Amino acid sequence: MLQLVLGVSGTGKSTYIFEEIRRRARQGQYSILLVPEQFTSSTESRIYHWLGDELSGYVASYSFTSLSEKLLGLYGGAAIRTVTDATRVVMVRRAIEALGDGVRYYTKHRRNPAFLQLCAETLNELKSAGLTGQQLEQLARAAGQEKLLELASIFSAYEAVLGNTSMDPADRVELSARKAQEHPEFFAGRAVYLDEFDTFDSPKQKLLRAILPAAESVTVTLCADGEEDWEAGLGLFSGAKQVAARLRRLARSVGCPVAATQILEEDHRHAPALARAAALLAGQEPEGPAPEPDGSITLYRASDRAQEVKAAAAAIQKLARQGASYRDMAVICRQSDEYLRLVRSEFRQAGIPLYQDEATTAEFSPPALLARALLQLLRGGLTSDRVLAAAKTGLCGLSQAQLSALENYAFTWKLRAEDWRAPFTRNPSGFGSREMTRSEAAQLELAETARARLIGPIQEFLRQAKDQDATQLTRLLYQTMDGFGAGQATFALSRQLEEEGQVAQAAETRRLWNVVVRLMDQMTLLLGTEKLDAAEYEELFTLLLRSQELEHVPQTLDAVIFTSAGKMRLDSPAHCFVLGLGEGEFPRTPQETGLLTHADRELLMEQTAGAKPEEQLFLPDRFENRVLREKMAFYKALTAPSRTLWLSWAEGSSGLPLTS
Repeated sequence: MLQLVLGVSGTGKSTYIFEEIRRRARQGQYSILLVPEQFTSSTESRIYHWLGDELSGYVASYSFTSLSEKLLGLYGGAAIRTVTDATRVVMVRRAIEALGDGVRYYTKHRRNPAFLQLCAETLNELKSAGLTGQQLEQLARAAGQEKLLELASIFSAYEAVLGNTSMDPADRVELSARKAQEHPEFFAGRAVYLDEFDTFDSPKQKLLRAILPAAESVTVTLCADGEEDWEAGLGLFSGAKQVAARLRRLARSVGCPVAATQILEEDHRHAPALARAAALLAGQEPEGPAPEPDGSITLYRASDRAQEVKAAAAAIQKLARQGASYRDMAVICRQSDEYLRLVRSEFRQAGIPLYQDEATTAEFSPPALLARALLQLLRGGLTSDRVLAAAKTGLCGLSQAQLSALENYAFTWKLRAEDWRAPFTRNPSGFGSREMTRSEAAQLELAETARARLIGPIQEFLRQAKDQDATQLTRLLYQTMDGFGAGQATFALSRQLEEEGQVAQAAETRRLWNVVVRLMDQMTLLLGTEKLDAAEYEELFTLLLRSQELEHVPQTLDAVIFTSAGKMRLDSPAHCFVLGLGEGEFPRTPQETGLLTHADRELLMEQTAGAKPEEQLFLPDRFENRVLREKMAFYKALTAPSRTLWLSWAEGSSGLPLTS
């Protein structure tokens, strides 16, 4: 049986789910809880909070990805290597190269890493819509558009490159759906609950198609004010209502009964003023007169972002002095990179503990910077900037005194390639005529020792790496880093941090080294004996670094959460600070993504407009959907807190007004 539970923000949808799971657990009945990928860690803590040690064993928490892995591990298919977001870019490049002269529309960009990344994002979108390369070709021919036909060719070539040795993540979910259909006993006698989802792409729907008839019941919560879409697809909750309609059709198509939809209406979260604001945001007419102003909602206009962050930090300090816990506060913005640097700096100065609920990458870690510096030396030859970039990573075995002397010498004498190859003999102070003092001689010795330490391995790397294939180039790159003692330096730093009590930083130092080395392994696996010039190899390696996201766990129980709207998972914080509410900044006007324009998506969807609803193409990134997602992100950010809400924006030089 399918049970839909609808309610606006604060009506207790998640509470309903956990109460049902706890009720079943007390009766000795098992449940499965499915949540989006980014919510899995916080969900585990909520399960323990609600069920404790005794009852936690009666519920298994998964994302769709981890549930797929569980099914494949039990029933076969787990051993096939899965393409990550990082490696998909390289696989797309191989697919385009395999097409050769067949690529005409995109021929000028075929080796451009930025284009390859956009192409990978587009293929991921098409995969999530349930399309194959052959199906896209049929739609493109019906639409009569050359660009879409060429994209279909790239899609088919990408599928051919994957072959039987690798699998796209979307294919992995679809394979698990087939395994679930073959083994319904996995879900037999279990109630399945889905919480915090806004939509379900095609692979997830296929897995749900297998779950619905097999499970004892399936309960799905959605953020909506009812079943009927009176706004004709353009309202705040239209997206959720469309999802509800698709789920009902899906259940009926597999013979699963659909229970009457349960609609939660009472606001259990918000203080009176916030409850009224939440109702207005949802397009509802609040009951009763407006409450007296009580300071629960603050509007702050700043001259710039720095002042905006400083004011928010001061307000957080004031709340802390009044007894509020930092863990009950959250700072939300639309794009974290616009505020992260300012928030880190200001909060550090103010002594406010901060947890950044955002993934990072290893792109600017010391191991990655050393590898990229060596590749840039191979790409452009010996220059002071490139040599010093390698030296400054701290992984080349140089002391701080040697590094300082080397940098000062290079700055003083404007060294060329031939100067780096010969021993340093000139006065580090820049005086060529007089005899060096004892101090200058000591500085010269330090600089020369550093030069000799660096240039020998670098020149050997440049000599051997010329005209090598990707596998050999990767091997030489690692050997050069190892010859510098980069690995030993990394783990020595990690041990030092542990001795100083900085356990988290020590673990992160080790993790960054391991991530960079694993990505070098992936370059070998993906490119094999293919020959690339140093520039292309470096760009692809940088793309891998940039695409490999690293998650973090809080290092203290009492810290302010910093997150971005659309990715946040907040457990009913008491106080929220929403920054960057200038007109056009949040909500934002949807921008183009991938290689498909809004018109391209509409054209593809028009080709299936006359088919049955379950056979129609649904592209999640069409313009209307992106507008609705932006509205929902805005709504959830402003309705997240239970007690106080801070709304601020930076006018800037153009006098930007508050968002309308």
